[in-house]
Amino acid sequence: MKRALLVLALVCMAGPAGAAGARVSYAIVIGNNAPPPNGTSETLQPLRYADDDAIRYYQLFSRFAQTHLLVVADPATQKRYPEIATIGMLPTLANLQRVVADLAIQMQRDRARGDRPILYFAFSGHGARDDHGGAFLALLDAPLTQDVLYDLIGNLPTEFTHLIVDACNAGGVVGVRGGSGFFAAEANAQTAPTTAAEVTPILEATPLARHPNIGVILATTLGQESHEWSAIESGVFTHELLSGLTGAADVNGDLVIEYTEVQAFVASANRDIKDPRAIPQIIARPPAANLREPLVALRSLSGTHLVRGDAGKLGHFFIELDNGQRYLDAHPDGGATIAIAVPDAVPAYLRTADGEVSLPVRGAIALASLVLGPRAVGSRGSIDDWYQRALFASGFGRAYYQGFVDSTGALGVTFADDRDEARGHARGRGPSLVLAGVAGVAAVTAVTAGVLAYSARSDFNATTLQKPAEDAKQRYSRDLPISIAAGAVAVTAGVAAYLLWPRAPVRVTPTAEAGAYGLGMELSW
Repeated sequence: MKRALLVLALVCMAGPAGAAGARVSYAIVIGNNAPPPNGTSETLQPLRYADDDAIRYYQLFSRFAQTHLLVVADPATQKRYPEIATIGMLPTLANLQRVVADLAIQMQRDRARGDRPILYFAFSGHGARDDHGGAFLALLDAPLTQDVLYDLIGNLPTEFTHLIVDACNAGGVVGVRGGSGFFAAEANAQTAPTTAAEVTPILEATPLARHPNIGVILATTLGQESHEWSAIESGVFTHELLSGLTGAADVNGDLVIEYTEVQAFVASANRDIKDPRAIPQIIARPPAANLREPLVALRSLSGTHLVRGDAGKLGHFFIELDNGQRYLDAHPDGGATIAIAVPDAVPAYLRTADGEVSLPVRGAIALASLVLGPRAVGSRGSIDDWYQRALFASGFGRAYYQGFVDSTGALGVTFADDRDEARGHARGRGPSLVLAGVAGVAAVTAVTAGVLAYSARSDFNATTLQKPAEDAKQRYSRDLPISIAAGAVAVTAGVAAYLLWPRAPVRVTPTAEAGAYGLGMELSW
């Protein structure tokens, strides 16, 4: 019987480990510059960089996930990324439905093997309302409504789904392509805004409550101008988010990017912009089933190598690839050690306001080994001027991150010294636990001896016979001192255990800065 119970216990302990399986990642990326085809309550202008945003998401996700790209790239983008013509599908609802149907079959097979399928769904394009007031995301052939969206991705057998939507680009653009090169003129197009009320219903709390495995990061303009910028040829939010996901947001240095890290990173990037028209408004919520579910693990990015070290002396810097793609912007705090994943075999350049250096195309790169040479910088005006002067103007590091997390009430990442401190507290509890054990044993002894002494006294009072009375007296004389001594030991050990129990320090967040941490950010629905 004991052997059977032992075997059953071993099976129960082994079960969860075997059931955990491997993470198998998939991604669907949609980029659509075109306005909704018909039946909208607004006149929307074509976007410029939704296709570029989608390609950048594809570049990241395809390094660790089976990725499907639905995009129509404009001529300039096709010139920069010639392979896209053979990779991408049209961003239509029909194509999306086919992709989801194929993924459903693959994910069921994953589940049957005990693996854990993870889905990334990224959309960059227009969000609008139809003539009846219904909110949707614009595809080429049909609207992607709330019901359709959740019927598709909500029914996939994923362990977790990460839903990223940049639907703030409602017509007004900061930079346009034209003339020679990729862009030659700056212009503010006619604004046709999309409000948060128009986009948020697509991802409102009710359907998310039914899908606790879905996490969401959403950008919208709250009725202001769209946030495309020709200097980076991308949506500002998408560029900030991808900068964070490729390593710049990893505030605790564990090479894993979580929701709160990218939330704080985007807020930090925008904290010095004073023009409210230029600030992306972010709504973010990790999966309710696991608030610490990671977005990206840098170690899982194939075909990349890491740039590592203390980048605090660089201030605001960016990395640009040889095809002109603005790959990443960052501004780490002084003393912060960062790790950024850059593509293998692709010439890249690290640039600051007054210097630049060519990065090695393979192998780990130590920032301390880089020597920057001089560079020239031009400037523009209007909202572009705010982006030039204020975007990523302040450093991002642990202090800002912890203040941001404390101000929003989010569940933050764990830092190495916090884990050391926790282990120290655990070790410090040892003497207290021993004393508490002694107090418990002594208390039980005191109570037991007290009961025996009371019983002996009762026996003494109840008899008139000499021998039983003498026996009861001896038992009383023996048990009463034991009870008193054990009680004293229990009280002393209990007080000592309480006094020696380690207390964690109280961390206080300066309330005067709380407003800065939440700039342009919202964590709850």
